[in-house]
Amino acid sequence: MEVVYKGIKRNTTQKKNSIENNRKESQMKRKLTLLMMLVAIISLLPINHAFAATSQSVTVTATPSFISITNSPSTWTINGITGDSRIDTSTTYYSNPLGDTTVPSDPVVAGECQFTITNTSNVAIDITVNFEDFTGGDAMTNSNSGSAAASTFGANSYHEGMTYSTGKVVAKATGSDALKTNLAADTNLKWGVAISTQTDDWSSGDAMTSTVTVTATAN
Repeated sequence: MEVVYKGIKRNTTQKKNSIENNRKESQMKRKLTLLMMLVAIISLLPINHAFAATSQSVTVTATPSFISITNSPSTWTINGITGDSRIDTSTTYYSNPLGDTTVPSDPVVAGECQFTITNTSNVAIDITVNFEDFTGGDAMTNSNSGSAAASTFGANSYHEGMTYSTGKVVAKATGSDALKTNLAADTNLKWGVAISTQTDDWSSGDAMTSTVTVTATAN
């Protein structure tokens, strides 16, 4: 009886240890499961500082100030609009479609202007008109005063809307004042030229040529 009793006691102790171990193992598994669930939940939560931008970009736009003009027509035969293309001395001729010797009105109307400038720039511009000396034949030179004299011619420029008698601008060989200021982008300007021929007689009947230069500058 003594021996049997001790054996039973030993078996009971082992069983208790086994149950305790199973309980601890079950608790450990539950803890691990809970820990894994917690990690999974945390991983799904937004963590702003982990995704915060450390740099930013700036888009830079640079638009050049572009100046460009067109002019039409590109030729003028003095006294060739309504006249016979021959010129006399001591006479003023105009690039006036209504008449080569017809003085523009006060104010000038569009129909009295032979030429059209278009501002194809992306900015407002100032327009200057220079009238170079002639070459060939009698080769008149520009007096740069707007008035003619012996062997010299006087020239003036004008545009639609101005008072011709007081507003016309002397067209010098170089360095003329602006004919028009602050001409807006994508707009047109109707304009013309007047020339007063030399006061002395011609020495030949040969043709003379010159160039009128229209220049645009930023306003």
